[in-house]
Amino acid sequence: MGGSTSPLRRLFERGADVGVVLALLAGALVPILSVRAADTPTVVLNEVLVHHTDNDTTEFIELYGEPGTLLDGLSLVVVEGDGASAGTIDLRVDLPSGSHLGGNGFYLVGNAAGLSAHYGVVPDVPLLPVVGFEAVGFMENGSQTIALVETAGLGAVGDQVTGGENVLDAVGFRDGGATDSWAFDAPVLELWDGFLPPGAHRVADGQDADSPEDWELADYYLGNGNTPTAASPFNVPPVVTCGPDLAGTEGEALSTPVSAMDPDGLVSSFTWSVSPQQATIELGAASPATAVGGAATTSVEVGPTTPSGDYVVTVTAWNDEATPQQTSCGVAVSVEEAPPPPPPPDDTSLDDLVAMVDRMLADGAVDGSKEAQLRDRLERVQEMLAAGQKAAAVAQLRAFANQVAGLSPKWIGADVAEDLAERAVALAEELASS
Repeated sequence: MGGSTSPLRRLFERGADVGVVLALLAGALVPILSVRAADTPTVVLNEVLVHHTDNDTTEFIELYGEPGTLLDGLSLVVVEGDGASAGTIDLRVDLPSGSHLGGNGFYLVGNAAGLSAHYGVVPDVPLLPVVGFEAVGFMENGSQTIALVETAGLGAVGDQVTGGENVLDAVGFRDGGATDSWAFDAPVLELWDGFLPPGAHRVADGQDADSPEDWELADYYLGNGNTPTAASPFNVPPVVTCGPDLAGTEGEALSTPVSAMDPDGLVSSFTWSVSPQQATIELGAASPATAVGGAATTSVEVGPTTPSGDYVVTVTAWNDEATPQQTSCGVAVSVEEAPPPPPPPDDTSLDDLVAMVDRMLADGAVDGSKEAQLRDRLERVQEMLAAGQKAAAVAQLRAFANQVAGLSPKWIGADVAEDLAERAVALAEELASS
């Protein structure tokens, strides 16, 4: 916020009494600058009706911005501007999860009965009036700041604002009290015929230079000068979120989650593409959303046989509209070349093979259910060598190598299986040539 001439400076310029100005200085507790987050979409306060003739049953706050802009994580607040309570939150309205500006760019919070009776409008968020100060309404008739603020870090009703809030937009109204003050460095609208202004609307929808000149005063008599406008339907596309990028080594399986939601529909399916094309990178099982605004989930799965290289996986979420809408996100995948296994030693012996099997079983690299099969084959080799049946022993060693390969990778880890099989073949060749 910023860029407007302060109310105190305007008082000096108009020749106000110094004592009045000093009183204002003493009471200006919260003209604090709050900064809008850089990645926050632009949504502004567009029209406000604070009070009107008779009981205040038709108060409202209208928002405006890019059609379809999500309002998740935003709140409307009214901050007290009078006396010792200045700077406290009088009203806080957290906008509902999944809410968004309409196709017309508007969104309306207000008193449902009055808006329906006087303007034939149903607000997007209805507020019931409560017993207030001078009338029945949800905004009191006094100096105040109305602001659209990020909910995170925002205090509760009755708390003081801190200045650490992220404020998207704010506007102040004054009732002429000696200790009026305003929060968030809001542009302040001056008195209306000596009284609190009834409210205001933008000179043009969305026009925002953070200046009082952006605003024109509302119609106190509930005439056509007030134009409360609710959100019209807007078909919001899905929102898809990919998990972290992936990095690993050949032979390693990798996975990262993907989720998607549609604020006004159902995400029904996912598609994907891989660049450069690689068949061992695909999507895992998908769970479609079961309710409007619910999450659909899947995952990017990188198989252990994926060759080394750098890949980009694009995942697209689709909704179930008659003309489906889609939104995509990306996952970078980096697979490094696996180091080559150490060559089998030239002096591999049958005892070495038995010792390897023992170690693999102890380390959990071999499923215990396959222990008997491996040991039985090696015992046959030992018996055949003891009986002088070298050719039969060689055949059994080669069969042992094939058996190990067949048990990989489900029952024997791929890397240790390859090493064990190579050692068995090396021993068989050594015996055959001796």
